[in-house]
Amino acid sequence: MIKIHQTRFLGTFVKKPDVKHSLVTEQNLRPHVDYISPADKLSNIRQIRYGKKLDETPAELALRLYATELHEWNHRYWEQQNKQYLNLKQQLLDEIEGIECEDEVERIMGEFYRSYLLSNRLNFNNYTAQWRLHNIRLILLSIRAQGSRVVRKLKSKLRNAPI
Repeated sequence: MIKIHQTRFLGTFVKKPDVKHSLVTEQNLRPHVDYISPADKLSNIRQIRYGKKLDETPAELALRLYATELHEWNHRYWEQQNKQYLNLKQQLLDEIEGIECEDEVERIMGEFYRSYLLSNRLNFNNYTAQWRLHNIRLILLSIRAQGSRVVRKLKSKLRNAPI
């Protein structure tokens, strides 16, 4: 039996399988529920499987597809960035392996972190600017999707209202 922890997150229910029990498979997933995975080992980003609402409007579909695309873009960026960082860090650790003095190792690592951040500053700034623009678009799509949901409910109530 699969034990699923259910929590409320941004208007949707998040399902997290209890790892002590068997894993959730595609057959166990309900299509209208969002699922969040554990953090990826390289990107540190949790993968999200956005559920399709049973009566999804075109605006909600656009939002879900864009959110999925944005999440994958974010995952790819941090996966590539962290892979590059870990490779450079491992090269440095291999070079300083014989140094016994902890203070010297800390100084070298501090210089490495500082130089890495400074050398990638433009890249990080570009990512942040793009991320902000993507999030503004995501907010606008969310507003549009919520508006379409409200209009649909109002039309349904008007059709069913006694005259």
